[in-house]
Amino acid sequence: MDIQTNVIKEAIEFYNIRDTEYIEKCYECIEFINKNANIKIKMHELFNILYIDENTQLSELWKIKNIEELFGKDCHPFITNILLLISYKKHSDNMKKYKLDKKQCRIHKERVKGALTNDIYQRNYNGIRISQMLWGTYFTNLKLIEVGRLQYEFCKNNPITNKEEQCIKIHIPSDKKLDNKEVKKSLNSSKQFIKRYFKLNNPKYYCNSWLLSNQIRNLLQEDSNIAKFQDMFNINETEECIDDILNFVYNIRNINDYNNLAENTTLQRKVKKYLLEGKSIKKGIGILK
Repeated sequence: MDIQTNVIKEAIEFYNIRDTEYIEKCYECIEFINKNANIKIKMHELFNILYIDENTQLSELWKIKNIEELFGKDCHPFITNILLLISYKKHSDNMKKYKLDKKQCRIHKERVKGALTNDIYQRNYNGIRISQMLWGTYFTNLKLIEVGRLQYEFCKNNPITNKEEQCIKIHIPSDKKLDNKEVKKSLNSSKQFIKRYFKLNNPKYYCNSWLLSNQIRNLLQEDSNIAKFQDMFNINETEECIDDILNFVYNIRNINDYNNLAENTTLQRKVKKYLLEGKSIKKGIGILK
């Protein structure tokens, strides 16, 4: 599939990205893609997975850590940016289809813009991670909405029972404090939005996160915001989550020596000590009480 420059230009304007260097890198990447037949084939395959088949192979993509695994060596680092930008028209159409209000439209566009730029501006990466590209598609495909402090994803299967059952997965944006009052306010307000946009009445809410980790809980005081958040769920322990810990607690992808982890916050210091003792941290998955 050839990538049309005018489509990317429209997408950049749609998400209000004005950085000249960013835009130039997008155009460089378009030229790279359109000159490489194998890359174009892979782009077409991924486009179908992300925006047409809708999640049939999405879980496998979440396991891939770098673009070389998808596209091979010497791939342009902005290729993940392009894969997200090309969905802007679908995002615009979905916002109309679901009749999002102005506030929800603004939030959606801001979140996709963040997915397109945060890795570059905040982490100084050469392009966005696969995880950021995938996260952006949850908005463009209208799989979730944001209400106050939390985000809510519509799911067709209950991940705890593994049965087909429409439910809501809670996501916790990392750009704000996990204030317990704001969490409860969001949960109470979410019901009307979930009914309006997803046509669900009284769905089950669940959350699968490092924030529900028993090990993290044991490192914190009982009156901490994380402890209060955990108390809202019936929790089971799941898989090890060191990648999430490095990402959300330390804002890094990986590290060879835990001795080099930052100690800027109480949580960072306690988790670092815990990891240096050779202990593992596991996610928790919980149903809202």
